[in-house]
Amino acid sequence: MTSLIRLPKMVREAAFREGSFNENDNTIEVVWTAGATVRRLSWLDGEFDEELIVSPNSVRLERLNAGAPFLDTHSRHSLENVIGNVVRGTARIEGGKGIARIKLSAAPDAANRVARIKEGTVVNVSTGYIVREVERTERDGKIPLIRVTDWEPFEISAVAVPADPSAQIRTAQEAGEGFECRVELA
Repeated sequence: MTSLIRLPKMVREAAFREGSFNENDNTIEVVWTAGATVRRLSWLDGEFDEELIVSPNSVRLERLNAGAPFLDTHSRHSLENVIGNVVRGTARIEGGKGIARIKLSAAPDAANRVARIKEGTVVNVSTGYIVREVERTERDGKIPLIRVTDWEPFEISAVAVPADPSAQIRTAQEAGEGFECRVELA
């Protein structure tokens, strides 16, 4: 059985390390998702566990690969909050993780935030995404599991607190509004 529901825009936090900073081109490489299961709350349905499926068939990378913004804490209402961007064509799915190279801003108004990333005191990222399709599974004695099987990241942000501890800035060695969606009830 299929039903239509409206879901808010989602964000997912993830940790990173400063080790992939490349001084020559002012870039870092990030793992922007590792698909960790995260506890969510919906006003309509209550608590549920959300699992992002991280595979080439599930994640729409067009927006990231077009140079999506790297923001200060999902703040998208001012250009001053853009502290970098995804380097065009670098977003990919690899080994169940979303990976991208980020070009950091050299603008004076972003200098203090970018400096914290470079020095390693700001170490977490998060991705904002649109949910397109989910599978909902009711589990006996547990809260439901929502598996997001079709989704579209549209920005990556530097944030204070991570939810996905496996996603992080890669080390130098590793680096070589709401939308409608269809819900499949299992």
